[in-house]
Amino acid sequence: MLDFGWAELLIIVAVAVFVVGPQDVPKIMYGLGRLLRRFQYIKFAVSKQFDEVLNAGDIEELRKGVNFEETRDEDSVQQEMINDEPDTK
Repeated sequence: MLDFGWAELLIIVAVAVFVVGPQDVPKIMYGLGRLLRRFQYIKFAVSKQFDEVLNAGDIEELRKGVNFEETRDEDSVQQEMINDEPDTK
């Protein structure tokens, strides 16, 4: 995504020290670190919720498939068994 080498990072740090000042650089780096950590957590939380929604959908689909067999009443099962038997007459 962003491809920075050591030379580019050194130039960015040098410009930041000149623009912001040497006393404020640690504060800005700390704030930037906290911001990046929050973004990582938001990304993790969203992906976790997405996975939970997908898993809930899969489980619900499996549950419907299993309950399909349970919803058939005994009469329909016996009727199917009668229809499946070969005629021996």
